[in-house]
Amino acid sequence: MTEQDHLFSEFSPITKAEWLAKVEKDLKGKPLEELNWHLEEKITLAPFYHPEDMERPPAPRQGQRQDNNWEVGEYIEVGAVKTANAEVLEGLQGGVEAPLFHLQRPLSAQQMESLLEGVELSFISTNFGENYTDKVPWEAFRHFVALVEKRGVDTQAIRGSIDFDPLLDWSNPPIDKLSELIRYCQNSMPLFRPFQVNAHRFHSGPDDSSVELAYTIAKGSEYLARLAAHGLSAETVNTHMQFSIAISKSYFVEIAKLRALRLLWANVMKAYGKPQAPFLVVHFAKETQDEDPNMNMIRASTQAMSAVIGGADRLYVLPSNHARQEPSTAFSRRIARNVQHLLKMESHLHRVIDPGAGSYYIEKLSEKLAEQAWEQFQVIEKKGEFK
Repeated sequence: MTEQDHLFSEFSPITKAEWLAKVEKDLKGKPLEELNWHLEEKITLAPFYHPEDMERPPAPRQGQRQDNNWEVGEYIEVGAVKTANAEVLEGLQGGVEAPLFHLQRPLSAQQMESLLEGVELSFISTNFGENYTDKVPWEAFRHFVALVEKRGVDTQAIRGSIDFDPLLDWSNPPIDKLSELIRYCQNSMPLFRPFQVNAHRFHSGPDDSSVELAYTIAKGSEYLARLAAHGLSAETVNTHMQFSIAISKSYFVEIAKLRALRLLWANVMKAYGKPQAPFLVVHFAKETQDEDPNMNMIRASTQAMSAVIGGADRLYVLPSNHARQEPSTAFSRRIARNVQHLLKMESHLHRVIDPGAGSYYIEKLSEKLAEQAWEQFQVIEKKGEFK
């Protein structure tokens, strides 16, 4: 008998029927069903779950993971290049691992060099987002690669991404350009992800989570199909693709949504021969932010927890003053990144492969969301909505 078994040896097992009898007594005639929670039209959750509700204890959703570690991200707004460079260096000193550069305009090769001056590119994940019309992501990528080669850095060690999403930003999606980027990364930068499935437009709050999931995997599936026509295997595409997901304030729903997405995408990949996990980049939905920065700082802890318990591979926490539509400050950026440090250094959430595994409530909610999303995904596929 292990020490853990010994701790519980004095407590006799209690059946679900015994629990229900106790609950019904305490309700004094009130129907137990009135305590059910209806998330969506077809998703109903009981007020409690018991081991008898599951045939066997669910295994952790491990995928290819050896732990639950994630990259600590930080937004860097790139208006004035020198200011952005100072902010990223400050962030890196504070423990940022994955800066996301929000470019307000195209950068020249010289500006790219100035932006990343003093940054050791092989130590971090370098990520770019183009926040302007007439995006040319392959040009930003070309300048970045040129800088890497100029510095003599081993491209095999370079991690990062570009928010290139042809199905979102182009009426005539440049899949040919995307396939070229993926082939280059496959041969020279195996750890870089040159495009993403941006699922933010599908996010409309916790009550539509299954719809959000269905459209997200449908879009990812469409990329697999279109890139297969360019001779790229599903495994190669998945290796160089990331999912950009928005989360709300609904703690348990967001945990379950991310866990369901990992399960759903593994199912999609299984159809191509081998189940593979998705790479999840998680952002706070902007509408979750309050005008009161203090409220946002408090709420950030539970939002970040839901992201990492759900299985985020990279996480971005919004600065607490974001809703005021003002530039982030050294203080608001520091608090945002330190939320993630606390979850690692004090809560150790990065050490357990699947922290939500075995929670009957989370497991049931994950399962129900996945089932509903898969049904809707099949309908979307039949209609060919991403063709």
